Amino acid sequence: MASPESGSAIRACAQAVIQAIAAHGHDTAKLSEALRAPLAALVARPDLREAGVPRVGNHVANSQYLYYDGDLSILLFELPNGKPVPVHDHGNWESMAIYRGRVKHTVYQRRDDGSVPGFADLAVIDDRVLEPGDSVVIAPPADIHGFMAMDDDSWGITVASGTYKAERCYFQPDAKTVVTKNPRG
Repeated sequence: MASPESGSAIRACAQAVIQAIAAHGHDTAKLSEALRAPLAALVARPDLREAGVPRVGNHVANSQYLYYDGDLSILLFELPNGKPVPVHDHGNWESMAIYRGRVKHTVYQRRDDGSVPGFADLAVIDDRVLEPGDSVVIAPPADIHGFMAMDDDSWGITVASGTYKAERCYFQPDAKTVVTKNPRG
C-alpha cells in the first residue's frame, strides 16, 4: 500500500507538470528543463511500486497508473532485461524517466515526408543509456523512440499529456520501413 508521502509526491509532480505545460507549451527544451526537478523528486521515492493502480501496458507486462486526470498521465512500468521495445511513435509528447536499472534509449526524427506507404527514413537524434534519475522528452518533430532495459529490475516512469494514438507507427530504422498497427494487437 502506498504511503501518504508517495501520494503527495505524485500529486506534486502532476501539478508541476501541469504548470510546466501551461508555461512552456510543447517547447521540448524548456519542458525538459521544467520537468527535471519534479521527476527527480518522484524517482527518489523508494515506495512507488506500491503506489499505483494496475493498467494494461503496451510492450510491458507490469504497468500502473500513478496519476491520471483524462489529459495527463503518469505511469510506472517494468521493463524486462534485454527485450527491446520496438521503435514507435505516440501521437503526443511524452517524458520518460528511469526509476530503477539502466535503459538503452534512442530517439529518432523522420526525414521523409511519409508520402510513400511502408517507407520511413529516420535520423537518430539522441542515443544513450539512461540511468536512475535521467529523463528525456520525446516530442514532435523527434517523437519516435525505441528502448531496452539493460538490467534486471528496470523500471521507468512515463509522463504524457494528451491521448496516445490508437494506431501507431512502428519502424524498422535499418530496413527503412514503417507499419501502422494497434500497440495491443
